[in-house]
Amino acid sequence: MLNNVWAYWIWTPKTGKWVNPKYAVKDSPQEQLDWAMNLYMGKDYEGAIREFKKLIKYYPHSSQACDAQYFMGRIYEERGKFYEAFQAYQKVIDLYPYTQKVEEVIEREYRIGELYFTGHRDKFLGMSLIPSQERALEIFQKVVENAPYGKYAPPSQYKIGIILRGLGQFEEAKQAFLKLEKNYPESEFAREAKYQIGLSGYKVSPQSDYTQEETESSIKEIEEFLITNPQSPLKEDAEKVLNDLKNRKAESLFKTAQFYERQKKFSSALLYYEEIVNNYPDSLWAAKSLERISILKENK
Repeated sequence: MLNNVWAYWIWTPKTGKWVNPKYAVKDSPQEQLDWAMNLYMGKDYEGAIREFKKLIKYYPHSSQACDAQYFMGRIYEERGKFYEAFQAYQKVIDLYPYTQKVEEVIEREYRIGELYFTGHRDKFLGMSLIPSQERALEIFQKVVENAPYGKYAPPSQYKIGIILRGLGQFEEAKQAFLKLEKNYPESEFAREAKYQIGLSGYKVSPQSDYTQEETESSIKEIEEFLITNPQSPLKEDAEKVLNDLKNRKAESLFKTAQFYERQKKFSSALLYYEEIVNNYPDSLWAAKSLERISILKENK
């Protein structure tokens, strides 16, 4: 029995230690990579990951270490462990930023982000873990950070805004779309930015009676969007939001006019009622404003 145990260990004069060949690293990074790749190609993923990690540990500055890190990402991806795959790919960027694999790694990160964006949820023992949109947000943010002017930055930035809006973070969403409009003005996603900026502003627009700066800004953005994108599939939705925004603005003006009426400042009230009639004639408040104008003028 003793002889069987010792058969797994070899004395190495170079290190002065007993070494188990099963756990020993190969004599060169290329040999270690070849050994790990044989396991990977044979779909012995557990063994391959163990050998890739060993390569990175013992030969961290070799070019093969970058390959090892990359193929660990491939293993996680092939096994459906998508967040672990993203983390492995991100280490390729962080540890080996000058590798020729950068573009492919970023593309793979983006595809994983899209997977979460469309609803994939990680599970453990049958239970869903972190919500998919939060995973997608993290990944898209990294894609933009990794290559701010790369191919996948504009769609990632667009989806960052969509996710933030879906999470109820409307001001953050608006800022994300503004960044898209500023940094990627020529991208196809920038064409929708004005609508998304206006929509995000519409969601965050304060309900105060006397301050409607956010509403005015949103109206302007959506009007510009409709002018520059007359054939957009978002046109119908944009028109509905614009109509609601104009009603909201007209309501604010109407309440302001009523305030001046109560203060006996009838000339000021008339100005606000007339603004509603002139600028928001299709709003729900236009008819009410005309009625008030008629009454105020009769009482002059």
